Amino acid sequence: MKNRILVLALALVCFTGAGMAQVKSLKSAKRFLQQEKYSDAVALIEKVVVDPETADMLDAWVTRGKIYLAISRNPLMLRDFPTAADMSKESFEKAFQIDPSNKNILLLRNDINGLANVFYDNGARKYEERNFAVAAEEFEKSFQVSMIEGVYDTNCAFNIALCASNAGILDKAIEYYKALVDGGAMLSGAYIGLADAYFRNDQKEEASAVIENAVNLFPEDRNIYINASSVYLRMGANEKASELLNTALEKWSDDAPFQLFIGIAYENDGKYAEAEAAYLKALELNPDYAEAIYNTGAFYVNQGIRLKDEANALPLEEETKYAELEAAAKDVFNKAIPYLQKVLEAQPQNVNVMMTLRDVYMQLGQAAAAQEWGEKVKELQGE
Repeated sequence: MKNRILVLALALVCFTGAGMAQVKSLKSAKRFLQQEKYSDAVALIEKVVVDPETADMLDAWVTRGKIYLAISRNPLMLRDFPTAADMSKESFEKAFQIDPSNKNILLLRNDINGLANVFYDNGARKYEERNFAVAAEEFEKSFQVSMIEGVYDTNCAFNIALCASNAGILDKAIEYYKALVDGGAMLSGAYIGLADAYFRNDQKEEASAVIENAVNLFPEDRNIYINASSVYLRMGANEKASELLNTALEKWSDDAPFQLFIGIAYENDGKYAEAEAAYLKALELNPDYAEAIYNTGAFYVNQGIRLKDEANALPLEEETKYAELEAAAKDVFNKAIPYLQKVLEAQPQNVNVMMTLRDVYMQLGQAAAAQEWGEKVKELQGE
């Protein structure tokens, strides 16, 4: 019996001896952290967390998280430790695996919030740089850090979805938009974002359902109608778009964008008289509305082409009808010219509009004007 006790005692002494060196290293790492000697702190703490005797020590992982958090806030140190924020996140997550108690959460709340802000700021910078994929990753890390203490960051979730959508990462966009919608977040942008992501992911039925829900939830939100009708138009659901836009025009009768959008829906549906009236109404409400100017010009060009095609499809004996259609085509081509010219006043380098204007003059038999615009196109194209 005495021999057995002696063996246990020796084992205990051996364990304590092996761990003591790392305990001392931990204390030194904390001291270096306070002294802002971060490289020295890192060198010591990394030895502590890989030693089997101290690898599951709560204080070691907490200290490691604090060290890397401090580095992540120091631009000079980030040159040597570019993944400091990720290392801090890994450390705090490990700490909460070891001790998920509320006491631990309260002790680390300021550090957790600080780290979440580091990732959030990183995401905001990447968003400004239009690096949407990386921005989504950074915002997601911020979100995950906040979730350590059970805080669902709604704004961060929305940013993840928005950036993922802009980056074409549709599964992630849908995941976060849907979580917001299903969670009852009253964010109209989440509904429109989800509808758009569904549409781009070829889930049109889901997109339509989200739009209908959004309109019911936000009946006085103008942006809902604008964005929802845009999704419907891209889906080719012109009848639904027209219905929605007519409802919007009952509320906002003098709204130029709604007039433009319903004009597009009418044109897509072959209701050309209604389309023309809507385009002209949009310009009456806002004569400088660039999109309406362009769409009106394009409408007249398309009408001219349609009439020419109709004329060319006639039998040879239909001379009178052919002449009528040719005259009607020239009339609408002439109507297109001032709108195309106005687009070029605002966008003098727009080669596509120049080419369209050249072709319109060719259709009108105005060879000199067509050649003039053709030369401008060649000049811009470097020919």
